[in-house]
Formats: sequence, C-alpha cells, structure tokens
Amino acid sequence: MALWLGKESHHAETARRELSRSFEYQREVERLASLMKDAETGQRGYLIAGDPAFLQPYEEARAGVDEQIVRVDQLTPANGPQRADLTLLKQLIAAKFTEMQALLDVHHRAGAEAAAVRLRQGLGKRLMDDIRRVVDRMDRRGVDHVEAARQRETDRRARNAATIWWAIALIAIAAAIAGFLMGRSARLRSQLAIENEEQAARRRAVFDAVTDGLITVNPSGSIEKVNPAGERIFGYSTDALLRRDISTIIDIAPGEGSFLERVGLRDGELQKTELLDFPGHTAEGENISLDIVMGTMPLPDGVHIVLAVRDATARKEIDRLKDDFISTVSHELRTPLTSVVGSLGLLRSGAAGQLPVEAQRLAEIAETNSQRLIRLINDILDIDQIRKGRMAFDYAVIDLRDVMTKAVDAMQGLADRREIQIEAQVPSNPVMACADADRLVQVASNLLSNAIKFSPEGSVVRFELHEGQEDHVIQVTDQGPGIDPDFASSIFSRFAQSARPNRQMIAGTGLGLAISREIVRSHGGEISFENRREGGARFAFSIPRDSAYAANVNGSARLLICEDDHDAGRTIQSILTAHGYASDLVTTVRDAIAHARAHPYNAILLDLTLADADGMDVMRGLRSDGSVRTPPVIVISGLAPPTDLDDMNGYAGWLQKPFDPPRLIQLIQRAIRRSDQRKAVILHIDDDDDTRELFSAALAGRGLLLSATSLATARMILAERRPDVIVLDLGLPDGSGGSLLAEVKEGDNPLPVVVYSAQEIDEATRRLADAVLVKSRRALPKLASTILDIVDRHGGPQ
Repeated sequence: MALWLGKESHHAETARRELSRSFEYQREVERLASLMKDAETGQRGYLIAGDPAFLQPYEEARAGVDEQIVRVDQLTPANGPQRADLTLLKQLIAAKFTEMQALLDVHHRAGAEAAAVRLRQGLGKRLMDDIRRVVDRMDRRGVDHVEAARQRETDRRARNAATIWWAIALIAIAAAIAGFLMGRSARLRSQLAIENEEQAARRRAVFDAVTDGLITVNPSGSIEKVNPAGERIFGYSTDALLRRDISTIIDIAPGEGSFLERVGLRDGELQKTELLDFPGHTAEGENISLDIVMGTMPLPDGVHIVLAVRDATARKEIDRLKDDFISTVSHELRTPLTSVVGSLGLLRSGAAGQLPVEAQRLAEIAETNSQRLIRLINDILDIDQIRKGRMAFDYAVIDLRDVMTKAVDAMQGLADRREIQIEAQVPSNPVMACADADRLVQVASNLLSNAIKFSPEGSVVRFELHEGQEDHVIQVTDQGPGIDPDFASSIFSRFAQSARPNRQMIAGTGLGLAISREIVRSHGGEISFENRREGGARFAFSIPRDSAYAANVNGSARLLICEDDHDAGRTIQSILTAHGYASDLVTTVRDAIAHARAHPYNAILLDLTLADADGMDVMRGLRSDGSVRTPPVIVISGLAPPTDLDDMNGYAGWLQKPFDPPRLIQLIQRAIRRSDQRKAVILHIDDDDDTRELFSAALAGRGLLLSATSLATARMILAERRPDVIVLDLGLPDGSGGSLLAEVKEGDNPLPVVVYSAQEIDEATRRLADAVLVKSRRALPKLASTILDIVDRHGGPQ
C-alpha cells in the first residue's frame, strides 16, 4: 500500500507540473500576441499622428518579441500540431515586422500620403489576421490540453478513491482473517501445551517406572539425567551423578579425543549399539556386569547419547541355569537312552532268546525311534553351542576316506530299510586334511540321511570324495524331487524343514543342515547345493587341505591386524606370534591403508568396525590404488557375512567372533598359500639337534630352512647360496660363530644375522648382529617374528 501511495503521489506531482506548464504556455502565447498588438498599435499611431513618441510601443515590442518567442518555444512540445503552429507563427511575426518596418520607411521617405496608400493595400492587416488565427488556435489547443489534464486528474482521483476503499476493505478482511488465525493459533498452542504436558508426564512416568536404568549423556560425556532404576543399579543418587563424566560409572568411551568420536559416532550413527557383559562401577566401588544398549538423541546443542542399562547378573544366572539344565538333560536323557538302545539291540540280536516276528518288528521300531531321540538331543545341544560360539573342535590330520567310511556305516541301516544303495567313490590315495573327524562324519551323515529320506525306494545315492589342490570336496547326489525354490533361501536356517511333493513332512528337527553349515565354515570350507537337470539334488562341502601341507608350501609371512578393540588386537597378535607370524596392529582405516602401502603384507586380518570408518573401506582403498598389491583379506567380525562379499577383490575368508585359534591359523595358511608368496631362505647354524628341531617346528611354513652344524658346513652353503637371514649359535664344534659373523658382515652387501645362543655375548658381537636372543623354548616365537621382521626390513626374500 505504501508503494502504491508513493507511486500515486508521484503521478499527482507529474500531473500538477503538466497542468502548470499548460497554464504557463497559454500565458506566454497570450503575451506574444499582446506584443504583436502593441507593435501594430504603436506603428499605426505614428503613421496617423506623425509623432515619433507613438513608436515607443512598437520599438519595445520589436525588442522583446524574440525573447518571448523563445519562452513560447521552450513550453511547446517538440512534435505535434503545436510545434507546427509555432513555426508558422514565427514566419508570420517576421513577415509582419518586415511589413511594419517597410511602411515606416515609406513614411520617412515619401510622407504620410504615400504610407497611407501602402497601408490601404492591406498586407499588414492580413498578416495580423493570420497571426491572430494562429494564436487563437494555439490558445484553444492549450485550453484543450488543460481540460484533458484536469479530466485525467479527476479520473485518477476517482480511481484512487475506489482503490483506497477496496484496500481498506481488503485490510479489514485480512485483519479479520489474521485475528481468526491468531485466535486459532492461540487455541492450538494451548492445546499443544496441554498435550505436551501430558506426553511429558507419560514420558516421566515411563522413565521413572522402567526397570532398566536410563541415562542421558551430553556431547561432552557428562551425565544429564538418571532414572530411579539407574540409581538402584549404581547406588548413586541423581544429584550425585549430574554433570559428572559417564566414566564415573561406565567407561564406554576410553581413550583421547572428543566423547562422541570415542563412543563411535559416525555420520550421526553409532558404530556399536550393544555392549554385553560390560563392566560398571557402583558407589561402593564394586564392579558389576552390565548389558548396555546405546542410542542417539539429536538436540540443538548436539547429539546426546541415551544408555539403556541392565544388570547382567540375572541374565548370566539364567544362562547358567539353562546351561545346567541342558547339561542335566544331556546326562539324564542320554544315559537311560543308551541303556534303552543297547537293550533293544540285544533283544533284536537274540541275546534274550529268539523273538517272535511281531516282537522283532516292534523292537526295531523302538530302537529306531530311540536313536532318533538321541540325534534330536545331540542336535539341540550342538545348536546351543553354535549360538554361543562354543562348539568345540578336535583338529587333527585325518584321511577323509575314513570319514566317508564311517558316514556310510552310520547310514547303511537307514538305507537298507528303504532299499536304497549308497554308491561311495573315493580316491585310491590318502586325502589328508586338518579337521575334526567326528564333526565331518556328522556333516556327511546329515547329508546322507537327507538324501536317503527324500530319495525314492530302490534308487541310488552317490557319495563322492574329490581331491583338490586347495580344497577337498565331498558331495552327496540323490534322485529325489530336488529342492523347492521357495525353500531354497532358508534351507540352512534353524528348524527349517521341507516336504515331499505330496506335502508329506519328513521326520526330523530341521537342525541338521544349520549345524552342518557351521561345522563346515569352522573348518574353513563352504557348503552348497544345487538341483540337477536330470533330477534330484546335490549337496557338497569343501574342506581345506592338510594345514601341515599348507605350512610346507608357504614362505615367511607378515600380517596386518585391523582391530579397533586394542585388547582383542593384542590377543590376535599373541596367537600369531605363537605360530611364528610377525604382525602389526592398527585401529583405524587411515592407518591400515598407510601400513598396507608401506609394507608388503602377506595377509590382512580385518574387523569391519574400525575406530574411524567402516572396515570395508580398507579393501576399497587398496583396490582403488593400482600401485599397491592387494594382499588376501580375512574378515574377523561378530556379524554374519554379507552375500556380496565374495565379489570384493582380495577377500580370502570370514571368521566370526568368537573364533577358534586353530581355525584362524588355518585360514591364514590357506590365504598365504593362495597368494603364492616366495619363501625366505633362512640358514640356521647350530650343532644341537633338539634346537634345530624346535627351530624347524617354529619356522615351519615361514621360509626355506637350511641347516648347518659347523662353521665348515655353513661356509660351504654360503659359497653356493646367499640366504636372506642367518640364525647363528656362537658355540660351534669347529670354532666360534663370532668369526663367521665378522665374515658375513664384511663387504658392501652384508647379510642380516640373528645371534641365537646360550653363551655370554660380548659388546662387539651385539654391535655386529642385527638381533640377539638368548636360547630358550619361550624365545622361539620371538625368534620367528624377529627373523621375519629382519627379512622385511631388508626388502623381503631375494
């Protein structure tokens, strides 16, 4: 409205100036006409009276006419009829003054009579009449322009008045609407305030009544609020905990840096949300075990952390009672069932006399169902151990042909009852693997059992063992209906059961394949199935070759451990060191990529949750760097592996936490074997047979070992081949090893030497040697890692 009023004010001022200009134009035109009249009157008075005094008006008019024409010209529009009239008027005025001057000149020369004669000719009168007509026309146009301007101004004022009234009406309507909206807003605010108060009351009631401790922590790590359950758990009052650091009761974010970074907040999300069996501290200084669930609460001052805390003592007690119950069930059911099955077997065999045919049949049914009950108990116990990650394995070097034989023997009775032939095909040579024989028999028996159950009577089940360069494969092929596509996605799930095409369910627990998959994965293999085109299904599982064989074909190895949990990382390092591996530990993706670019690691052990980002970024970063060879990557995680992980470059295996150390070493050996690393050549000079044997065991698979028992033998070997490192004992039968140390350190390319001796070592020897270790059984793992470190520092195997 203000803009419009300003614009209208400007229009009004413009109209006023235009009207004033029109009035001024009329006035100046009239003045010009008046000057011409004065000039003509003065001339005529002089011609009639002959008195020069009458010429004064004429002279004044002639002197001022040009200036008056200029003023009229300035007020005349540049174009249009008024400009044309002004041009004509200028011509007429010039002609009129010429004629008046000519009459005066005739009067001066020839007298009044001659001037009267010329005057009567009427030229001056005609010019004056033309001037009057032009002036009248110009005056009328000026009047018309003034009237038009007045009319426009009148119309504009009428429009403005109408506009103002409309504006007043609109403002009134807007004010009414605004008042209505403000009133409604006030009612809504009041209603929302009531609802918010009710919700806040409900939240307070839930917060105070929930049995779990609830704690809110601000972005700096200070406690902001604790519910009564939290007070009971920790023994503190709320006032005693407010504004205190959360580490007072729970150290969920150890280390340095900001609290949110230490607690694992990345891009607004927590990397870990559950902490089980986490230590806490009470007001009395006692340590308690807690189960913690963490969440985020974004607020204007930053992200706050919400902790739901539960005393884990009750849960652990329940777990203990459940374990005790399962153990009791295992004992109390297995013991009588053993007697039942044994007794039934004796009855069937005729130990208590020959049974009638009908009784023999009943005894067979009872024995079969008793064995089924034993298998059910075993499956339930196994699945419980798998859930806890506690399934025990007794690894040993075995011949997989024996596994085949035992599985066939176990399932032959079931096959005979259904008139199904088991066709076993095994290689003629031993097929060795490092595995738990009983567990593999369990897997093979499960697959055979399923194949027999789903095969038509009188068919053949093929049971095959294929020897491989890296993995051996055992497969079972049946002639049954195959796997229903709708069931295929859940076939390895717990308690999953399929049915025959006639919808008849097959007896079983639905646990066999789930248990089999976990057993196979724990051995470093994979289990799979397929529907054959010719009908039936084929199940197969792989088992890595003997780890001792793997150790013999692999060279020295250095590993990179990527683990954000420092304690877990140190534990893995200890396991690797005990098996002769050198290793480095990093906690962030950035450090992992930097280490992998700087050192030629043989394998990477990768946790998917690192301190600064997703662990998979390590694999992506190395893959994008063409100058770095991507070493094999073994993922160690508490989660199940994703389906697309096999497509990642360098992926060599998945190990789920908690893991068995033998399984870890087995995966590492297989990964290194597949990476085809060259062996480091290690010359061991020692005359003690036991030491050489222990050293060979500690360095098995880490390099090509050359042994010498004397200085002479060592010099012969050095003359033929240059090793990557020498392990030297100082006390040798033909002299001191110190002399050989001085020899190999001479020249431009000295050999690295590790002195491994029980003798006192002088300062000169310490200066020459790359490392010095005192002989002991405990020093062997340290010796192995030291040798690998020295080889790496000198550029790896040459």
